[in-house]
Amino acid sequence: MKGNHENVLVTLYGPNYIQNDWTIPCMKSWKNILNISHSDFYVLPDKTLSATEKKTFSELNFKTTNADEEIDKFLNKYPALKFIRENDATWRKIIDVGIIFREAEKITIIDTDVFVKDQINLPLKDIDIVYMREDIPAYRGKWNMVWKEKMVPALNAGIVIVDPKIIDYGYLESLVLNYLQGCKNYWWSEQSAWACLAGKSKRRFVFSGEQVRVTSGMRQRSAKEISNNSYKYFGNKEMIKNYKEFEPLLYGGSIFHFAGPGKYMFKKSQEYLLQNIKPNSITIDAHNEETLNFQDKIFISMRLYLKEKF
Repeated sequence: MKGNHENVLVTLYGPNYIQNDWTIPCMKSWKNILNISHSDFYVLPDKTLSATEKKTFSELNFKTTNADEEIDKFLNKYPALKFIRENDATWRKIIDVGIIFREAEKITIIDTDVFVKDQINLPLKDIDIVYMREDIPAYRGKWNMVWKEKMVPALNAGIVIVDPKIIDYGYLESLVLNYLQGCKNYWWSEQSAWACLAGKSKRRFVFSGEQVRVTSGMRQRSAKEISNNSYKYFGNKEMIKNYKEFEPLLYGGSIFHFAGPGKYMFKKSQEYLLQNIKPNSITIDAHNEETLNFQDKIFISMRLYLKEKF
């Protein structure tokens, strides 16, 4: 267990991720985060790292961390969490990170397809959790989850800043047992868990959509809708194939999550990203968010039901 009380940054790393066009440029871009010491940047590998990967991370000054044996022992008390962690590696972002860095002040959990364009200060004080806005409520679970649990709408976990004290493993165990275990697949179930943890927390915030953007590569939201942190209940599966159509989604932003098919626009986006760096450092804003309203519950429960039914 990490015994320091500093703010840390952690990324979950999957097999052969360094072969992707976006992974190394994104990881290098995190050095633009000014209020987390770069000596507290960590890689949490999903599998054993190759010699090349170890060398690359060492050159980037990232530390690697792993506590599989200790976590396995800890999870003997939580068999449902142990099951879902084995079936969906994204749960390591909650379970492993929360255990390994439980003494940290705040943990910034960031995906390898997130690019930080400008020099920034993240909102690390007086928060329980901060998260990104997804195009749609990208959740998985039984339809009644939204009626029985407090949740936030359309959370995207590309970047999550969390106080590890809010990660309640007994509560997460009950979520898996009651709503998540037995789903058709477990992709997005981790986001369901984050949405519930956020819903239980008083100091929950969503990043400014003007500054922090999910650019999924789908024709889901316009640039204005992304800036306004709008979301839609049902998505458009049509992909953006033309970079000229994609580029306006980047205008004015500082942090970008190239989620899903958006990754395939990353290489073409690099010229814009590197030529439009803001001259001065900026503070990233975040806004308090209410839990699901009645309309949200109706449509999101319908989404969950259809996901499992068909």
